[in-house]
Amino acid sequence: MTSDTPANFGAPPPYVSQEQVLIQLEQRILSGALKVGDRLPSERTLCAEYKVSRPVIREALRGLQERGYIEIYPGRGSFVRGVVASDLARPLTRLAQRTGVTPRHLVTARTMLECQAAGMAAQYGSDEQIEEIRAALERHQAARTLQQLARTDLAFHEAVARASGNPVIVVMFGAIRPLVYGLMLRSLSDSEVLRAADPWHVTIYERIARRDAEAARSGMSEHLRLALDLYGEDLDVPLEDVLAGRGIDVARLEEELTGGR
Repeated sequence: MTSDTPANFGAPPPYVSQEQVLIQLEQRILSGALKVGDRLPSERTLCAEYKVSRPVIREALRGLQERGYIEIYPGRGSFVRGVVASDLARPLTRLAQRTGVTPRHLVTARTMLECQAAGMAAQYGSDEQIEEIRAALERHQAARTLQQLARTDLAFHEAVARASGNPVIVVMFGAIRPLVYGLMLRSLSDSEVLRAADPWHVTIYERIARRDAEAARSGMSEHLRLALDLYGEDLDVPLEDVLAGRGIDVARLEEELTGGR
């Protein structure tokens, strides 16, 4: 070997770990180089690009999927997914199970979040967003089964959150979405709660539609606080136990809402 031969001549490429591949792909998504809906390069292409084995690439892709960046479709490839408001829901549901979150805890948190959302929807919601609230209300009024009532009830409250114009409120509501759905199943299966609380949806919509922010906040507060008056002993029992007593598995609420995806 001559003195002017590069010292690394014939040396193997530097080792790239699965975590390094994951981080670099993550940066390509965050930077916008890979956009929502884009298909990632094939496993073979990524293996050649990063000079790693296929198992390393597969682990990196699995990591991206777990972090919510991509969806993997066997036979089709991996695609960049958009941000979903409920992305925080699964870990929060597990946390609720471990910490014994009660209906009282959830109602208190919802009151803080959703009263403000209703007021902001009245102030800042576009005509199109308020129309979405009205459409969600009509679907709820047409629902007949318990699951339909709970899903459409949830959709109504989600529409109010979106109309607030604040993406943080939307994300925060999305994070408690399965727990709220569980609470709605509890409420709507109780004829006394259903009779007292359900008519408030119309009142809330009407107050938002006429752009009365304070009245909208007050209406949402009255709607939510009924649980405090009517839940009885269930109010301070862990939500998981309350739902289990009605044959509902809190761990499966998100799966039920997403159709098992």
